[in-house]
Amino acid sequence: MMNPIAIDRSSGPRALKQMLSQGKERISKGWYIIVFPEGTRVPPGKNGTYQIGGAWLSAKLQTDIIPVAHNAGEFWPKNALLKKPGTIKVMIGQPINTANRSPSELIKQVESWIEDQMSRTIDEKI
Repeated sequence: MMNPIAIDRSSGPRALKQMLSQGKERISKGWYIIVFPEGTRVPPGKNGTYQIGGAWLSAKLQTDIIPVAHNAGEFWPKNALLKKPGTIKVMIGQPINTANRSPSELIKQVESWIEDQMSRTIDEKI
């Protein structure tokens, strides 16, 4: 229903071409592209592996990245059907300009911002 850019991660360069083509189309229509750089929910207090695909796409399309962090994993853990009651905090960062920046540099900045926000959220509970 959200018209995702669904790729076969095992198809390598073909997946990147598809992501770029569909990404251009979405951006030209004024849409935002949401990327979950860790690819899945990660337990609170744990760090996942940040994948470079979203940063690569943003760099290729020369579109800003708006980092977002949330603590939904506290209330809806991975592989759990049941959700716990609670308040989900969503933190939205300042846009990150992608001009003249490499995808690896961008994903490091995104990861640093998200992990900083998550550590602040954990610290607030103590």
